[in-house]
Amino acid sequence: MADLKHELSHVYWIGGSPCAGKTTLARKLVEQYDFTYYKCDDCYDDHMSRSDPENHPSMFKIRDLSWDEVWSVQFCSIPVEEQVEEVMTVYEEQFSLIVEDLLSLPKKSKILVEGAALLPDKVAPLLMDPKQAIWFVPAPEFQVNHFSKREWIDRILQKYDDPEKAFSNWMKRDMKFAEQISEQANRLSLKEVKVDGSHSIMQNFATIRSHFSLL
Repeated sequence: MADLKHELSHVYWIGGSPCAGKTTLARKLVEQYDFTYYKCDDCYDDHMSRSDPENHPSMFKIRDLSWDEVWSVQFCSIPVEEQVEEVMTVYEEQFSLIVEDLLSLPKKSKILVEGAALLPDKVAPLLMDPKQAIWFVPAPEFQVNHFSKREWIDRILQKYDDPEKAFSNWMKRDMKFAEQISEQANRLSLKEVKVDGSHSIMQNFATIRSHFSLL
């Protein structure tokens, strides 16, 4: 693990629950600083194709399903607690593939990694310095309000017989996921920022720049 810490000492991590502004903040950092940007969501399909039943059983189980098929089962058929457990397990398995990707990238510049798949429990052992990582977690009300405004939400929800129930289960799942992220970050004494609308994007941007010692 010490070798991995050294190999990834040029990597900075932005994790957290959906709808907390992670992508917006990451893009602002990339615009102003010499970061190579690695967005976990953009690598999801590739990671699924690389999954195998021995090392990534949960990923392999859903690798041939579309997002709509995965969501259809989760939001309408599985209890919220089980949904969160499945999401956490998939992210735990995906993390090994994320690390593989990072090790293969050129080390000519610092790398900024961003995504919900960056669980504190998985990232912490790879940190040379806690200031390399930060997690953004939305307050429940903030999450529901901003998720409901996203243009693609209606396209997904209209596929269900009961869109309101599907959306409610979706939000409950992400709230539980946010709780798990907060618990892990706090237990490991890692930096967490609560996003509730009381601070602007630029204020959160100042927080992340200060935490990463980029000022």
